[in-house]
Amino acid sequence: MSILRILILLSAYGCANVSLAQPYAFITNQGDDSVSVINTTTSDIIKTIKVGHRPAGVVVSNDGRRVYVTNPESQSVSVIDTRSLSVIQTIPVGGGPVAIAISPDDKVVYVADWYEDSIFVIDTEQLSVIRQIEVGDSPSGLAVDPNSLFLYVANRDDNTVMVINLVDYHIVSTITVGKAPFGLALNAEKQQLYSANVQSGDVSIIDLNQQKTLTHIKVGTFPYAIEVDYKADRLFVTNQRSNSVSVISLQNMATVDSVEVGEYPEGIDLHPDQKHLYVANWFDNLLSVIDINTLEVVGEIETGEGCRAYGEFISVMPTE
Repeated sequence: MSILRILILLSAYGCANVSLAQPYAFITNQGDDSVSVINTTTSDIIKTIKVGHRPAGVVVSNDGRRVYVTNPESQSVSVIDTRSLSVIQTIPVGGGPVAIAISPDDKVVYVADWYEDSIFVIDTEQLSVIRQIEVGDSPSGLAVDPNSLFLYVANRDDNTVMVINLVDYHIVSTITVGKAPFGLALNAEKQQLYSANVQSGDVSIIDLNQQKTLTHIKVGTFPYAIEVDYKADRLFVTNQRSNSVSVISLQNMATVDSVEVGEYPEGIDLHPDQKHLYVANWFDNLLSVIDINTLEVVGEIETGEGCRAYGEFISVMPTE
């Protein structure tokens, strides 16, 4: 979760009228072509929304009004209105859209296309693709600078992360990381970027000022996605084949703990209360809820078939 999103959600979460600020989780279910909408206060699924074929990536807009979902096998992005909880548009995108991110002002959505080795740029007012940017081989992860200056792209089959200038859309630099980078997370406070490297079983720590990798930290088997805990200066990393979440201390630059979760964990997101971490377990069809102070699983929520939730999937609903 980006620091901008955290500030927005904390503001909304602390509003006086709590009934209008219930945090919802939008979970992509690849096995049944749906999104489960979960009220995180009650842990209930309040609605199941049909989307495109084999949905994977998800991002909620910073204002909480829309959810964007990538459908790799129908080559599209579904746009969900969070007030009506219905799909309002389906946008054709490339050949295999997976990762997805949104600009801080909610005006632009970025989609990484696995098969076309490109980033597609969607105008959220027109709800159509306005630009295509060629990147490396099999782009799989995205992160956006909080000032909308740069887009960061993990190229899985090139073992690189690219930095794209969002003013003129040219590639500023290409940084070598571990083997098969997938999920990315940005720490704007430290000017660091983190990549989960699936095949080398580690996380690369990238210094954005120097535009180079500082070190690699070993985690579990097949690390997939990363979440930043700003308050405790640490990272949480899902490990698909270890069925776990690794805890990395950014002070010690080392893995300091591990939490057992469900089978084949993928998507991970921090709740606005800054106390709980939600992890989507693809093969178990459930969310694990972790207390980040005790590092214990304190709840499980059933989802649809094959939940992935790859992206920023928790948001406080709009109050207007």
